[in-house]
This record gives sequence, C-alpha cells and structure tokens, in this order.
Amino acid sequence: MARRQLLGLGLGEDAIDHRLVSGRLRRLERGVYALGHAELRREGRALAVVLAASDGAVLSHRSAAGLWGFRPWSGAFSEMTAPGRGGVSKRRGRIVHRSRDLLTEERTIERGVPVTSVARTLLDLAAVVPPHHLRRAVERSVQAELFDLRQVRAVLDAHPGRPGCRPLSTLLADFREHGETVTRSALEAGLLQLCLDAGLPRPQVNRFDGVRESDFRWPDQRLIVEVDSWTFHGRTRRSFDADRARDRQLLREGWRVARFTDRQILADAAGVVDELQALLAHR
Repeated sequence: MARRQLLGLGLGEDAIDHRLVSGRLRRLERGVYALGHAELRREGRALAVVLAASDGAVLSHRSAAGLWGFRPWSGAFSEMTAPGRGGVSKRRGRIVHRSRDLLTEERTIERGVPVTSVARTLLDLAAVVPPHHLRRAVERSVQAELFDLRQVRAVLDAHPGRPGCRPLSTLLADFREHGETVTRSALEAGLLQLCLDAGLPRPQVNRFDGVRESDFRWPDQRLIVEVDSWTFHGRTRRSFDADRARDRQLLREGWRVARFTDRQILADAAGVVDELQALLAHR
C-alpha cells in the first residue's frame, strides 16, 4: 500500500510513522509499504514499484507480458506506463513510459496489480521486442485463451501512430494469410523469422504428419530442420540416441534432416540462412 492510500483512509502521518517504527509496516519503496513483512511474491513486488511510480501508473510492456504469462517474467527491471507527456525514463531497474493516450479500457487489474490490458500490452510489446519475440508472445496469449482479435484491432485503430502498430499489424496479416504458427520456444520463432526475413520458402512448423512431429518441414524439398537446444531439449543419452535413430529412419523414408543449435542460430544467423538456402536449392 502507498502512503497516500493510508492517508486517504484517515490514518495520520504520525500513525503511519509509528507503525513503521514498530515494524507493523515494512518499507518496500519510497512511500510504499507492506503489512507485517516484506517477503512478497513477485506480484507484490510488481505492485510496489507501480505504486511508487505515481498515481495512475500501470505495469506495461515486457513486465505486463510477464504478468499475463505470455512472456518469461524477468527480474532484471520493471516496466510501467504513467500519465504524462511522451517519453521514457530509466533508472535503478525501472523503465517508465510516459503516455497521455492510455485509455480507460486499456487498463485493468490482474492478480491485484494495475496493468495494461492484453491488447494494449501486445501493442506496447511490439515496439520494444524483435518480431520473433512478438510472435511467440501472441502465440502464447492465444494458447492461454487471452487473445481477443477484436480488442487488438480496436487498440490498433485507437493508436495508429504508435511504434508497435506496424510490427503487430504485420504479424496479424501473416496469421491471417498463413494461419497461426505453433512454435515451442523463442528459438524456434527466431528461426522462422530468419526464414521469412530472408525470403526463403515458408516451412511447416511443428506439423504432425500422422507418425511424427518435426520442428520445421519443407515437403517439396524433402527437408526437415530440427532446432537443438540444451535448455529446450533436455539432453540425456537416451534422447541423444533416439534423435539419431529418428534421423536415420527419416533418411530411409527419403527425407534429409539438418540440425542447428541454439548457439549457431543466435551467433551466426547469416550463416544459418546461407546453409538453409543451399539445402533448399538441393533436391
């Protein structure tokens, strides 16, 4: 709770200070306190930084996406939007976006924390993350049954000049033409984005063919690409052996299988594109 809230409830300055001295209130941020103890869940910490920002502030952008659950929650910084003239300030692990166009319907409460709506969160997120991270966030919001296309279009219509409009509109157009992708990780979304940016033939993504599912598949070229990551593909001897046996089975069935590691995709994107171009050109 904020000091201004306690004052609004009729508690005097001296009474607040007495509770701070006695330990009944524990200081979290300047002018923001917890009752009795400071061992809070991450939602409590998020609420504290929002209350410390200013009246009318809400969690937004990457932090809002983390609260909604369609982006990993990062403890590196807290990001919020507060009333005021446009601009961004950064200090002590806080990123504060000033905005005069945050509409009432674009504000809500989630798990007790003031936050931008799902639609507004996606618009703001589109302005600060690369396209494949945005794709992954939209996919996860759809899977969590939070995505509402009408609300997203309403937000786009209400803010045609905001930086996130173009990337979000481009992604929606891609979904409309090709259907929603189902990538399993930001790494898969990143490889798909490399293909799209390079103008390569569009692959099938995590498509089940009745026997098995592959990360990326180009049926016309009889090419399958798998993304290998120690993090997302828990490496054990059994899984390592199973992957190689699967590759040999695909080879017997007339498929070529190429594997790219997370380090290769992240550190040598151009090299990965060149290899894919060569593989797709060879039938």
